[in-house]
Amino acid sequence: MKFNQLSSNQQRVAIDSAQTYEAYRDAKQRAVKYAGGFSWKTVHGREYLIKVLNRHGTTKSFGPRSAETEAIYNDFVAGKARAKEREASLSAAVQELAGMAKGALIARVPSVVTATLRRLDDFGFLGKNLIVIGTNAMYGYEAVAGVQFDTGLLATTDVDLLWDSRATLKLASLDTDVQESGLLAILRKVDRSFEPMGKEGFRAINNDGFYVDLVKQTPNPPWKKGEPEKMAEHDLTPSWLPNIKWLLSSEKFKSIVIGQDGLPAPMVGPDPRAFAVYKRWLCEQPDREPAKIQRDRLQADAVIELVREKFPNFPLDANAERMFPKSARTLSGGFNL
Repeated sequence: MKFNQLSSNQQRVAIDSAQTYEAYRDAKQRAVKYAGGFSWKTVHGREYLIKVLNRHGTTKSFGPRSAETEAIYNDFVAGKARAKEREASLSAAVQELAGMAKGALIARVPSVVTATLRRLDDFGFLGKNLIVIGTNAMYGYEAVAGVQFDTGLLATTDVDLLWDSRATLKLASLDTDVQESGLLAILRKVDRSFEPMGKEGFRAINNDGFYVDLVKQTPNPPWKKGEPEKMAEHDLTPSWLPNIKWLLSSEKFKSIVIGQDGLPAPMVGPDPRAFAVYKRWLCEQPDREPAKIQRDRLQADAVIELVREKFPNFPLDANAERMFPKSARTLSGGFNL
């Protein structure tokens, strides 16, 4: 057995933490609708209802003062107050549960990872433009299953983010830093010490030695026209990986994971079956480092065992195997891992 079932108390705290955090996320999104503010502006002796749309001072007029515009103003003020109160209340509840999560020993994901995931979620990148692959994706699988993998399978000082360059990337509505530097700017909002590493420029590393790799599917052909090179002009340049499309095309696996600081974060990774097949395929690659091969195999085995025992909604049958090309099924042994 490569994982252990959470106790009833651990499960209770995990469920409460996830549900409270989901409510908090919803409250934050509702509060965003009340960004800016309304005010009355006098023009040529008449009052007009003006809304500030952004931090650059762009405004929109809703017309002269009347019963209708006063109702709009009053509804906005009352709604904003309610939204702020609810967000603050749920934020306090999340913080309280964070202490309980640490006490229950379910706070496992490196805090820099969960902080990054929350930021990516705030900017709308998580799950649409970027998903978590590699070792950290396993935290999402164990969270949904209510188990904990053996610690040795999860120990890592990095996180791999897979960029789906097919997805529309809307930067114009985001702040200037993110428009210009994309993922790198978001990482620096988490930790200012993140800097690009090496000439290739696909990796950012912070002062603690934790690094983030940005990868994407190798274009076919490599000179494919219209293939975006970066998420933003001054961003990391993703490393090209072959057959990562197996993860891109799989069903997205969503979960709420808990950081070592006790604070939850949304996680989006690939279908666990795709994770396992890709890991086993990696084991067969001649340029794969020997030290990584054994770990890849153990992770693949552990995830498939988890799917068999905990995820009846992810069948391991012929239809599932058709998600992958025959060459991958042959090399990896399919789901007979």
